[in-house]
Amino acid sequence: MEPITTISTIFSSIKTATDIAKLIKDSNTSLEEAEIKFKMAELISTLADIKIELSEVQVSQRAKEEKILELEKLLAKKERVIFKQDMYWMEGDEVPFCKVCFEKDAKYHHLEYKPRSKHSSEYHFCRICSSYYYKR
Repeated sequence: MEPITTISTIFSSIKTATDIAKLIKDSNTSLEEAEIKFKMAELISTLADIKIELSEVQVSQRAKEEKILELEKLLAKKERVIFKQDMYWMEGDEVPFCKVCFEKDAKYHHLEYKPRSKHSSEYHFCRICSSYYYKR
């Protein structure tokens, strides 16, 4: 349920509960005991509905706060990444990340380093997407 709809439902339930409570308070002795019990039961039911709706709002709010925290951490991490030598590097990390994986999927996959041999020059290799990055 959308938060606005939930909040609207809560306010409606609170108004109903308030109206019932006022009716019980303002009732005179001519109101039969059975009618009072019925109104009290209705009041308790309405208050239970309010409690349920408020818990749903609380759960939704908590989920949103966790998502915001997760996105803030991701942004802070992304701000520490620099692009040089055709690869992404993070401050304090000596192993570069794959440019393709980072730009395509925002994934931080470390590259494997392959030293120069008699058959090839030195390069970095991504095990995930099979991209090669030759040293210039």
